Amino acid sequence: MNSIKTIIVDDESRIRRRLERLVQACGEEWEIINLFSDGKEAFDEITSQSISFDLLITDVQMPEMDGLTLISELKKTHSFTSIIISGYDDFTYLQTAMREGAVNYILKPVDKHKFTEQLEEVKVKIFAKRMEQQKWSEIHGKAQQLIYTKQIQLLSEITWNDAMDLSVIDWTKQFPDGIYQLLYVSVDQNISAVENLASTQNWDLKMEEIFKQISQEAAREMNYWMWRSGKLQYWILICFSDTNHVKVNQLVEQYKADIQKLTPFTISIGVANHFQEIKLLPIVKDQLLTLLQYRMIHGGNKVYHQNMLVDLTVNSQPKNVSSIIYKQVHQILSSLDGKGEVETLSAVHQLFKELESISSPTIIEDAVHYLCLQIFNKWMEIDGFGENAEMLSNVLKVTKKAGNFTQLKDSIKHWVVDIKRKVDSRRKIDSDPVLRAKKWINENLGNHITIKEIAEHIYMSPTYFSNYFKAQTGETILDYITKCRLEKAKELLETTDTKVYDISSKLGYQDTKYFSRLFKQWYGQSPSQYREYHFKRD
Repeated sequence: MNSIKTIIVDDESRIRRRLERLVQACGEEWEIINLFSDGKEAFDEITSQSISFDLLITDVQMPEMDGLTLISELKKTHSFTSIIISGYDDFTYLQTAMREGAVNYILKPVDKHKFTEQLEEVKVKIFAKRMEQQKWSEIHGKAQQLIYTKQIQLLSEITWNDAMDLSVIDWTKQFPDGIYQLLYVSVDQNISAVENLASTQNWDLKMEEIFKQISQEAAREMNYWMWRSGKLQYWILICFSDTNHVKVNQLVEQYKADIQKLTPFTISIGVANHFQEIKLLPIVKDQLLTLLQYRMIHGGNKVYHQNMLVDLTVNSQPKNVSSIIYKQVHQILSSLDGKGEVETLSAVHQLFKELESISSPTIIEDAVHYLCLQIFNKWMEIDGFGENAEMLSNVLKVTKKAGNFTQLKDSIKHWVVDIKRKVDSRRKIDSDPVLRAKKWINENLGNHITIKEIAEHIYMSPTYFSNYFKAQTGETILDYITKCRLEKAKELLETTDTKVYDISSKLGYQDTKYFSRLFKQWYGQSPSQYREYHFKRD
């Protein structure tokens, strides 16, 4: 067990040394860490050096600061036990000493046997206090672990569930306020080769161990959560009080270096921009999945930052793309602006006519990926990164799934036409996006509503729309939807006899208890109580 750290304060050196010998004679568990000749000297040294101790043995009468004042002042910043040594048998001193928390009040000259008995009592109390603190610490640790486990379960569910209705966005309260940054980590090696290797060694656990060890070293300055996305793929969510880019960048580089050094793999890491509203996590997740698709052109073992996206796309012509294919891709891009679908289809047909004469599947795949990336970049110029982020990742998988060249051609043709129509619709829109969003929300109160769905309807990126809506209206999109749904609930409670659980379901709340709790938070009454006071009878 740890020693009992003791400080002795007395202005008489002879008594000070004798107290030191008496304490040391009581056993190895006692440790004298400091001796002081005055209360002021002791106070200054203890507070300036942040000295931690268990027991203070102090004289009462000292020149600059007496013992009772010393105890009183130190109690403001330290937790400790104290023993008063005094040459005065004065009841007032005793009362004050006990009020300041002194364990005992010992008169000079100090009797060796009585002093030893007092120290034994002190030891029992200090050890008992330590045991209690340890138990509370263990309980607190278990509680924190339960909270963390619940948060990880929520994060895992959210990243697997692409379309979370805003009516159940209550999960955001489980996370602290702060500035967030999401990382997506993926092994570069072919999964089938990895599976063969993983059959003999559990590299998944090894990589988690590496991430945890590095993250825990930085955990003093930031909160973090880590969970799996799939085989040898991971999400890491970081929350900090200030935007310390350097520390996050250092963390990312250390992940990459240690994985390459300690495992047979290399990894690529997608790093999202900062965001403050945790409910944007599903959108940011889609952005990172799309961002890491650039490995197909720029290679692995790299860190891809979201703000690098424009540079990546501009410089994304792979070496296998010939000048003819390059020209035909840009003809398709040109047809997206101000021309009809016929011209776009014709340009796609010309590209695939050229590709049909190529015998290398790799060159065909590179050409299709180049086309998809360039079209996606065109859409970003119009609407910003994040709108339908999965549209790129999905189409890039087409080359793997297509059974033959005709299937590949048809899939790409349909995708390009769909983008063409999105571009045309976006160009025609000139009305207020907030009014259009509100109109759509009020028409769909009983349906599944996500930020992504609203943003798609008004042709904005989800992240930009969320920020724009709040800037224009002064309220979050979640608050607006909740307000509209609950206002509609009030109307139904006032004018119909529809059961509460039916109203809840009709307005998109499948959990009636959650609906009732939310209603009471907003209006101070449960739905049943509200109906009782406000129902309008004919």
